[in-house]
Amino acid sequence: MENLTAALVVTVIGMSVIFAVLAILYVSILSLERIFPYKAPAQTAGDDTETVAVIQAGITAYLKRRPG
Repeated sequence: MENLTAALVVTVIGMSVIFAVLAILYVSILSLERIFPYKAPAQTAGDDTETVAVIQAGITAYLKRRPG
C-alpha cells in the first residue's frame, strides 16, 4: 500500500509540474501576442505579366522538346 501511495503522490506532483509549465507557456504566448500584434503583409502589385509570360514560354519549350 505504501508503494501505491508513493506512486500516486509522484504522479500528482508530476502532473502538477506539467500543468504549471503549460500554464506558463500559455501566459507567455498571450503576452507576446499583445506585445507584438500580427500585421498583415502589405499588398503587392501582383505578378509581373512579362515574367509570367517568360516562365510559361520556358515551360512550353521544355515540354515540346521532351520525348513523349
